[in-house]
Amino acid sequence: MEPECPRGLLPRPCRVLVLLNPQGGKGKALQLFQSRVQPFLEEAEITFKLILTERKNHARELVCAEELGHWDALAVMSGDGLMHEVVNGLMERPDWETAIQKPLCSLPGGSGNALAASVNHYAGYEQVTNEDLLINCTLLLCRRRLSPMNLLSLHTASGLRLYSVLSLSWGFVADVDLESEKYRRLGEIRFTVGTFFRLASLRIYQGQLAYLPVGTVASKRPASTLVQKGPVDTHLVPLEEPVPSHWTVVP
Repeated sequence: MEPECPRGLLPRPCRVLVLLNPQGGKGKALQLFQSRVQPFLEEAEITFKLILTERKNHARELVCAEELGHWDALAVMSGDGLMHEVVNGLMERPDWETAIQKPLCSLPGGSGNALAASVNHYAGYEQVTNEDLLINCTLLLCRRRLSPMNLLSLHTASGLRLYSVLSLSWGFVADVDLESEKYRRLGEIRFTVGTFFRLASLRIYQGQLAYLPVGTVASKRPASTLVQKGPVDTHLVPLEEPVPSHWTVVP
């Protein structure tokens, strides 16, 4: 987040496309949207279209094909994974430079809601969880104010390119995140369960991390490298083309 950057404002009335994962968290996201979010949106003159995602990468496919001009903002109600899909879908579009400027709002309804918690923090609210966090994020959308947030671009040695608005993890933390999927119906406690299982069977992670200092031309060899011998070679490098900050809803 960049609190000192100039802020924009969503129009009134406002049109929002809501992408919701009905399986997120403990499977109560749709119920929470209808009971906690929808009344606020109606009172704030925010009209919306609700789309329920049906499978992995469904949201990614939807935003790739959606006519974004119909909407003033995109709201994502699930955990951090669905926002990841949306951001990467926007960046896959031919008009990605315009598409990624579309305001995004995170409505927490999943097991991991770190992005929503971060927005809540930078908005000046006290740290809260669960339905209180959802209500805070809904109020931020209703207030319509915007603030820019940076994108992280990741190139792997295999040629894969990913974008993130939250964090990059590798090794133990990534394993816990991915392997705990089988316990999704437990809600956020699935991460604790996954941690215990991984601690009981620790792995050795070998790899190489290279980076370029700010302002270094991307084509140059990284001047500083932290190395562990191993088969993985992952490089964090600046973008070859500038990627504009996308917008997220804050107070």
